[in-house]
Amino acid sequence: MNAILPIETANQDSDSLKELASIARLITYARQSAKGLNAEFPVWCLDLALGAVLQEMYANGLQTPLFGEGTDKASIAVAH
Repeated sequence: MNAILPIETANQDSDSLKELASIARLITYARQSAKGLNAEFPVWCLDLALGAVLQEMYANGLQTPLFGEGTDKASIAVAH
């Protein structure tokens, strides 16, 4: 099977996805901390940030959903 993208580009996408996943983890941690402090506005802002990072990850080739069953999907806002 022939790859549509050159190998260098595929490696870049993999690296980009890893970096974006790291950013998503940081945002998720900050969001959980803000939620624990009942800081509603920061939670809302971090929801938007997480949604934007997830959109970027899907645009860079993420194939499977990041959340499994039991995850609070409603709390993940996707910015349009």
